[in-house]
Amino acid sequence: MNYAFQVKKLTTLISFYTTNSRAYVMEFLEDPTSEYKQSAYKLFHEIFKHKQPAELHQNNPVDDIFKSVSDSLDLNDQTEMHLIDVTKQWWNEWYFVLTMEYSLSCDKVDAPYSFLSKKMHHPMKRHEMSHYAHLFTILPMPISNVCAKTGDIIRVNQRFIDVFGYTVDDLPNLEHWWINAYPDPHYRESVKKTWQSALEVGNDTGQDIPAHDYHVTCKDGNTITMEVSGINLGDEYIAVFNDATKRLEDQNILRDMAFLDSLTQIANRRRFDEKLNKEFEKAVECGDDLAIILIDIDHFKQFNDRYGHVEGDACLYNVAQAIACTVSRTEDFVARYGGEEFVVLLPQTDKQGALFIAEHIQKAIEELRIPHEDSFTGYLTLSMGINAVGKEDNCDQKEFIKAADSALYYSKRQGRNCLALS
Repeated sequence: MNYAFQVKKLTTLISFYTTNSRAYVMEFLEDPTSEYKQSAYKLFHEIFKHKQPAELHQNNPVDDIFKSVSDSLDLNDQTEMHLIDVTKQWWNEWYFVLTMEYSLSCDKVDAPYSFLSKKMHHPMKRHEMSHYAHLFTILPMPISNVCAKTGDIIRVNQRFIDVFGYTVDDLPNLEHWWINAYPDPHYRESVKKTWQSALEVGNDTGQDIPAHDYHVTCKDGNTITMEVSGINLGDEYIAVFNDATKRLEDQNILRDMAFLDSLTQIANRRRFDEKLNKEFEKAVECGDDLAIILIDIDHFKQFNDRYGHVEGDACLYNVAQAIACTVSRTEDFVARYGGEEFVVLLPQTDKQGALFIAEHIQKAIEELRIPHEDSFTGYLTLSMGINAVGKEDNCDQKEFIKAADSALYYSKRQGRNCLALS
């Protein structure tokens, strides 16, 4: 089937929503009832509502559809790429559910809906054909049915077997599941407390068992991160496992994006403020040194006026990257402080150590030899202010920053292209 018309509609839908801010995009992607998700589902339904069971069990066309969407868009924007990835994941899940529903509509008594354990003596066996068994077929994630009284795992679905590696014959009971899935005893106790607390919340509220992330070890020894929630059935519960790896990766990417200055590709002011809080508290608590270098590009307004904003942006990027490459320790931190200002945070470093780093930064910028006709050297230069605190000093964060800023101002008054200690 030619999906060209639907691809065009899907491309238009994605393009329309990516005109919003990154924060807004993330908000509606996390909202299960968002207008965007409903629109995406309506379009999915429009494509596949008339499909016959035989057609659905052929190759999944979702990958081809989204490849066409990606090819029709200029994917330079990370928000747009993330929106496409999430939407594609939804479509694959909806397609899976659709195929399973068609399977259920067929009179196949041998369909592998789920697998019962061999514990035929189980007192809760009466739930074997309960309406919850439908979940084991339509949900594309691992599911297990557990007896709260005996700790036996009554039923699992095929996805549980695929992900965790256990067969019906070697399926552990709950006691052995704790040991196998969480081999580290300290983490195991933490998980047990978290899960027990979640069960109690479900019991007290009469609602579903709330979801938490758990690092689960599979039968083959590999560890995966799963978001585990559940349905409370009194003497039984159904545990639902949702792979959290992609979500956590996306969260890390989005967190990096939120803390990344898009122009210079180093940390932004927001990330610096967070980092400063942690490092300052740590320095005070441990009695360590902490140094800071405030950096300003000399006569940057004149640079922009003379060479234009495109060259000005390139200049900011090159300076930022040169600073970042010079500050090489993993614990050191570089950020764009604002406009043409940058900041370097140096844990366990005194003033002399910070001065040494500042001199290397100055040399790195000199080696760039960025022309600047409004500078007395003919090239781009920096002014820097340096401050540090040690265990004998008694100041707060504001005073710490203010002293570095005063040193920066002093270096400018000295003719710029200078370093000054507070």
